[in-house]
Amino acid sequence: MFTTDDLSVVIPCYNSGQTILACLESLYHQDKAPGEVILVDSSEDDTLDVVLQHYPEVHLFHFPYRTFPGPARNKGVEIAKGEIIAFIDADCIATSDWTVRIAAQHTAGHQIVGGAVELGNPNSSLSWAGHLMEFREFLPKGPSHAVMHVPTCNISYRRNLIEEYGGFPDSYYPQEDLLFNHLLYRNGFVIWFDPAIRVKHFCRDNLIGYLSHQHRIGRVTRVTLSRTQMQGSAISRRPWLAWLAAPGLGILKYLRTIAAFFGFAQWEAIKQPGLLLVLLLGSIWWARGFAAGARTGLSGIRGVIDPEENIFILLNQCLKDQSDYKPGN
Repeated sequence: MFTTDDLSVVIPCYNSGQTILACLESLYHQDKAPGEVILVDSSEDDTLDVVLQHYPEVHLFHFPYRTFPGPARNKGVEIAKGEIIAFIDADCIATSDWTVRIAAQHTAGHQIVGGAVELGNPNSSLSWAGHLMEFREFLPKGPSHAVMHVPTCNISYRRNLIEEYGGFPDSYYPQEDLLFNHLLYRNGFVIWFDPAIRVKHFCRDNLIGYLSHQHRIGRVTRVTLSRTQMQGSAISRRPWLAWLAAPGLGILKYLRTIAAFFGFAQWEAIKQPGLLLVLLLGSIWWARGFAAGARTGLSGIRGVIDPEENIFILLNQCLKDQSDYKPGN
């Protein structure tokens, strides 16, 4: 049986001075507190000062250079003492029963547990658009069920899984969580998605930030798919085909996002008719990023060190083992 004392909460953090206090406030005012809270920071703003002034009890590790979420989470796991590693982002706040529900689902036998992502700043069309573009598959609705992926702003793993399979890749952001979850899925693990485990995520609410993020997601998505066996990988592995398919994929993303929007928040659709245009712009910029990824891969993206990461070796080995397997062996 697991309790909240078995939870180590890990937060990757970069220039989060405006949001980190709300995140920590939500964690330290849980119905039952986690065993520890670990902040892995590489900020250049006043985040460190803010945290040390208000929450000196946080276990803090600071990188002297900007660090992507993947290696930041891996460092947090190294520091953590708990048997369950729960991840949340610095721009999220957890509901008061977050830790209790996570511990209960792990006690029920699930090794990976994910939850829903709500919008923390719903008064902006841009934030609604960013939220739906990224999290439409993880909205707080429906029954609990098994899935292949949940983003790391609201997911928890048994510690031994992260240690055994090497953790998150260093250079992929975003989609570092998608890659790690895909590796686990290929090795026979699924994520138990419980929509009652909720966080509120504060999305970008300026146009430049929104569009540039969608462009980056599209670009990294193409490269990620080209290195895996996920849906869409057959197109993504052929650069010329991925480039030609990018506009159609952008339209498909737009239509799916609109369907999720009207299925989940009809009232917002009535209040903010301009949101459809913002979603269209985001889909266009995502498609442009996907096409750019087909032309140049990850070359030139700030912070990318080496896309030839160990996780791809593990994925290739997993595929080889599965292809070599014969019943009766």
